[in-house]
Amino acid sequence: MSIWEGDLPGFEEIGNTFGNLVKSIDDTKVISIEAGYGRGKTFFRERWAKHLQAEGEVVVEVDALLSDHSGDPVLTFIAALVAALPENETATGKQLLEKSKKFGGVALRSVLRLGLRQGADEVIDLVTGQASDAIGDDKEALQGAVEEFGDGLSKVAGDLIAAQVIAERVRTQEIPEQLKALRDALTKDAKNKRVVILVDELDRCHPDYAIAFLEAMKLVFAQDGFVFCLFVNADYLQSVADHRFGKLGEGEQYLDKFVDIRLRLPVDEDDLEAATRLIALSEMEVSILFGQDDQFSVEHAAELAAKLAVLLKLTPRQIRRILRKVGLTLRCYSDRPVDASLLVYLAFQSKEAGQRLKHTSSSSHLPRAYLTPAVGEKIAKAAENSFQRDLVCEDDHRLKRESPELFALPRERYPLPNDGRDYYSWAKLKALAEHYIPSHQDMLDAVHSIEVER
Repeated sequence: MSIWEGDLPGFEEIGNTFGNLVKSIDDTKVISIEAGYGRGKTFFRERWAKHLQAEGEVVVEVDALLSDHSGDPVLTFIAALVAALPENETATGKQLLEKSKKFGGVALRSVLRLGLRQGADEVIDLVTGQASDAIGDDKEALQGAVEEFGDGLSKVAGDLIAAQVIAERVRTQEIPEQLKALRDALTKDAKNKRVVILVDELDRCHPDYAIAFLEAMKLVFAQDGFVFCLFVNADYLQSVADHRFGKLGEGEQYLDKFVDIRLRLPVDEDDLEAATRLIALSEMEVSILFGQDDQFSVEHAAELAAKLAVLLKLTPRQIRRILRKVGLTLRCYSDRPVDASLLVYLAFQSKEAGQRLKHTSSSSHLPRAYLTPAVGEKIAKAAENSFQRDLVCEDDHRLKRESPELFALPRERYPLPNDGRDYYSWAKLKALAEHYIPSHQDMLDAVHSIEVER
């Protein structure tokens, strides 16, 4: 099976391009691959991971949402690296993980809170430079050194400085040593010493954890041989950062502080249209066609869905949800004659599509959707005052011109008396209009009322 099988949005070429970029990186880089919700980030990440592995890259995938509850992004990263180790390296990995957990206390928390130093910066810098290497992580001895420089600092202040010094030692020595050991173990049989870490669902995490995750990645994991690829909704992360830190200057973006290269995950309109058409054909099966004209075929409904999806700029997720509802409706009402194209037209006016289609003319999308109950009444009233009852009014002319398929339906589609009479076209339209759109809308609404949204 092809790695990119089912690639309806057409991401394979983008995967090749992004892959070439990764291969060109020898140091450390953070890359963001940005798209809105429902635009295919997770699909791309899953396929791209396999693509990179097939190209000989060492890939580690991290679902940030699964670790949101832990509150410790550093341990999340290291645990993911350990889990990816070959079987013969698991013992070493477990030792490193246990050591990381020990650092997960005061030291690592301090690493991520270096901004809390406030007015003690000079003393901390002095102690870091002169006492850290000699004392190591012996906190009591370090406290003594702090007191010598602190000029009567309180014990609380001394403890804070000591924690910062230990944290700096962990960040600059202990963690880099662990990461180098993990990288070497992961790339032992690889053709290069690069580990590609793909991070998904960060924009669905608690805001505080998402920000801590970014800070830890840049502050702690900026080590050669690690390439981070973040799959994010950048607008959401930016709004979170603005709320927490306030807006930056004009033209400045919060992500720019942590990301070296920002890329967009585009969806080509032609690919989106083709994908929608395929999804529609796979979802829709009509048991009783509303009419025999090609305008009532499933193929016509799929073509309409493809055009509306592009017109409304819907996400792949929205498109799937809408077409799934249409397909479910067709299955639930398989004992009735159904106009699949009309169902598609009405479904794309639903809440899922943002109801944007209502503000456009129906004639260019599905001309027969013009036949509302109100139009039927208007045609009937005009007929009452017409001497040429087969040529009633402009509405009648319009439907004959744009929707001739409505005049060639099986007789049972028009709820008229079964008296053998040949009724005028306006009478057929009037009878049809009373239930044509309302009955299809009722079917969609009934399915909506029982379907659990996903």
